[in-house]
Amino acid sequence: MTSRGKFSLGFVVIVLVAIFIVPMAMKSTLVDGWFKQYSEAVEAAQKDDDDDDDDDDSDLESELVESMQVRINDEIGEYAGVETIVLEGSEFFPEIKALAKVVDIRPLLALHARHNQALAAFNVAKVAERSAAQELTRLKNLVKGAGSVATKKVNYAQASYNEAKAKLQGLSFDIQSVRDETVQSWGKEVSTWVLGSGSKSWQRLLNHQDSLLLVTLPADVSLPSEDGFIRLARDGQRNKARKAYFVSSALITDQDSQGETYFFKSATGKLRVGMRLDAWLPQGEQALKGVFIPEQAMVWNSGLPWVYVQLEDDLYQRRAVSTGVSAAGGLFMQQGMAVGEQLVMRGAQMLLSEEFRWQILDEDDD
Repeated sequence: MTSRGKFSLGFVVIVLVAIFIVPMAMKSTLVDGWFKQYSEAVEAAQKDDDDDDDDDDSDLESELVESMQVRINDEIGEYAGVETIVLEGSEFFPEIKALAKVVDIRPLLALHARHNQALAAFNVAKVAERSAAQELTRLKNLVKGAGSVATKKVNYAQASYNEAKAKLQGLSFDIQSVRDETVQSWGKEVSTWVLGSGSKSWQRLLNHQDSLLLVTLPADVSLPSEDGFIRLARDGQRNKARKAYFVSSALITDQDSQGETYFFKSATGKLRVGMRLDAWLPQGEQALKGVFIPEQAMVWNSGLPWVYVQLEDDLYQRRAVSTGVSAAGGLFMQQGMAVGEQLVMRGAQMLLSEEFRWQILDEDDD
């Protein structure tokens, strides 16, 4: 091929590259750049929207907090007698509330009497059976020795012995029947008191030194531990609760509830038969850490308990305490309230009234 032909072919290749390949490459670069710019713009817009949403949530939360604040002047504060205390950290063992009833032990007395009567009859029959056995043995020995005893006497002695033996066996069945009935109704531990000899626990019940208690748990609750003690008091007075000690599981139930039942015993004191009590059972072995909120500090609104904390000399904030754990005389808070905060003990109701009064005034201004 001549140099002119080679030049013409090269020229054609260059032209084709200029017409097709270069524009396609440029187009691809431009498209990729456009998509990249578009994606970045979308991501930026989404980020702005998220930031706006976060700002909106933050603003809403801030408005909600501010809506539960009230500022009062010195004159109102003195009139209302607002008093505060400093919250201190403490520990609390959560409890389960249950019902207790002082048991009437007269059915146990009846079983105790029946058992003693059966034992006495058995002992009398045992003496008779032993006497009959001795008489039968004596006559048999006489027959073997001198042969001076009529056969009918031996037969009569044998019949007497068989009768005494059968009666003794029947009375042993009576004793076992009373024992089985006691165990089925009252459980093994209480039965041991009633049927045992010289039981100190039974004597304390008879002398009214101790009272037997039937404790009924809520339907969905089980006894955390079958040892140790619980506390009980009348009319829900947890601060006046006394100790009661575990005895055994109870095989009888309270007709008013279908929960598990257990026997406990406690010093009688002012307890009376049939008296109904509130009981508190410890739940778990780990103490909760937080702050205690007394009942006197609480106000109720919309069916929920609230308290006020002092933020500044004249500024107070309402806090919800509905998540607190019930405790004697108040609630125990693990979160939502901090150690060192100033809790309003007196004047909370006035603060609630002032808070809503100012909200109404603000709405009227709108």
